[in-house]
Amino acid sequence: MSIAVLHSIDSGELLAAEINISSRLLEDILEALASAPFPINPELDHSSGSQTLVRFPLYESQIPALRETLAAAGFSPDLLHFQSMAATVAAYETSL
Repeated sequence: MSIAVLHSIDSGELLAAEINISSRLLEDILEALASAPFPINPELDHSSGSQTLVRFPLYESQIPALRETLAAAGFSPDLLHFQSMAATVAAYETSL
């Protein structure tokens, strides 16, 4: 199956964003994400013990604003990791 790149003319490619954070900082990172200038609906994965993986979709054009939001809350903008949403969907489909 071929997957097209999910793209918006104004916003760029749709990406899968991830932040891997210590569970003790989870509330703080969620508060920071809530203060972003656009809505974020995170999915939480607590399966790795003391770390929590926070995942959410994000358009390419939103990356600079989110990096600024994280920095203003005292987090390193380098916490953010991205991959193409199309690649994420493809990986999910092959795992079924």
